[in-house]
Amino acid sequence: MRAHYLIVLIACFSLTAINGARAQGAPAPRPLEVLRAEIDRVDGEVLALLNARAVLVAEVGAGKATSGGPVFRPGRQAALLRRLVERNAGPQTAQTQTAQTLVQVWTAIIAGSILQQKPDFRVAVAGDADQAGLAQSFFGAAIPQSRFAQPAEALDALVAGQADAAVLPAGGSWWLDVPQGLRIVAGAPLLRGADAPPEALILTRTEADPSGADLMLVRLSGTPPAGGTVLARAGADSLIALPAARALPPGATRLGLMAAPLSPKP
Repeated sequence: MRAHYLIVLIACFSLTAINGARAQGAPAPRPLEVLRAEIDRVDGEVLALLNARAVLVAEVGAGKATSGGPVFRPGRQAALLRRLVERNAGPQTAQTQTAQTLVQVWTAIIAGSILQQKPDFRVAVAGDADQAGLAQSFFGAAIPQSRFAQPAEALDALVAGQADAAVLPAGGSWWLDVPQGLRIVAGAPLLRGADAPPEALILTRTEADPSGADLMLVRLSGTPPAGGTVLARAGADSLIALPAARALPPGATRLGLMAAPLSPKP
């Protein structure tokens, strides 16, 4: 579970909470030795809970080994992060800065769970350092990356089983010819404005599981339908995100399903 790495993230989480409490005019803190003892106690509880979670993940992994289910569940991940941000009552509030801290902490925990079930899990990233950064923000720093110059190379690695997911720029024209069996399953960053398009799209060899608030990705020639968001254009074709509940537009090719953006409350 890389518990030491997670404890560092929890410490960052705590520092942000302290700064927020100061800004809200909290009473003077207790003596430092008392507070440090309390922090040590909480850190021990956090570590115990992480290990208890790891035991449950091991059971889940054993079941997936039998059923062949995927270890990366982007819909469940999005639903979990959305639920945590919406339910959080503070001092880590749902504002953008503190919501980002929550997402980073649980992304690292989820990454540990993925690697616990599949130690060789790897992500193929097409593009520059910014794309690599988007991949790291979505999957966590612990997930290894393979870097490729072109989207087609990353897709080939995914098709060949050399990677478990591919992270490609949301623009360009690679979506005109997605290899058979691959599906778009997520957009990155997940935490962004409700109307902001993703900067990267994530593909896997399996369909995304619904998150409860999802968008359908389609390729369509001609005029985009009302209510859709155009993510990219190539000639007369468009890559469009539509509400998942809508029927597939005539002439459209469905490319996948992804969670709607996780937007922090104002």
